[in-house]
Amino acid sequence: MERRWHASVYSNMYKFRLLMIAGMLSTLATLAGAANGATPQKGTRSAVQPAAWIPHDLIVSFDHLPKVYSCDDLWYKFRDVLRAIGARSDMRILAYQCGAQYGALAHSPQVHVHFFIPQALNRAQSKWADINAQTRTVRLGPGNPASLTSADCELLRQMKDGLLAALPDRVTGFNLACAAPAGHSHIPFSVSVQALEPVAGQARVAARDTPNPHPMD
Repeated sequence: MERRWHASVYSNMYKFRLLMIAGMLSTLATLAGAANGATPQKGTRSAVQPAAWIPHDLIVSFDHLPKVYSCDDLWYKFRDVLRAIGARSDMRILAYQCGAQYGALAHSPQVHVHFFIPQALNRAQSKWADINAQTRTVRLGPGNPASLTSADCELLRQMKDGLLAALPDRVTGFNLACAAPAGHSHIPFSVSVQALEPVAGQARVAARDTPNPHPMD
């Protein structure tokens, strides 16, 4: 199983390089469009467009979180956030230096994630498309996804900088005044992301990039 996973990752590297230019052009087009119109509200979707699954492999390092998270807590929160912004279900998540047994070190855990997320293609690159997808504004905050709670403001702030900032999805706004005194703000903390999500039932290629038949759910 491990060999098949590595083979899938390497087979996607060639396509990833070819799509880099297309991704840059797509980002510029998105920014230009945002400059000419209002920011989409939650749930607003764009027209359907071709997209390809692109692999990402990241280590997110947290620094002095105000609370200690167990490794299971971090696993579920990362899984739910990634799924909320359109990641495929066959992600791999490894949290370490987490849990009360690590003492003060547990306030600075790390999470290693490997996952696939859609990247929009232009007309010239559409032959590489795996799926059809739509852009949607996703608001992350307490209860969305369900595993995020009102105690996770600093966690989400550092996820924004260490995870979301490394992805083609664009952060369109945030309210993360995590250090504000209690009662200073009546607005719950949140991060809004312009995410590209697969259109249900419109996969262009049937599971050709799925390395793990048993997704981590």
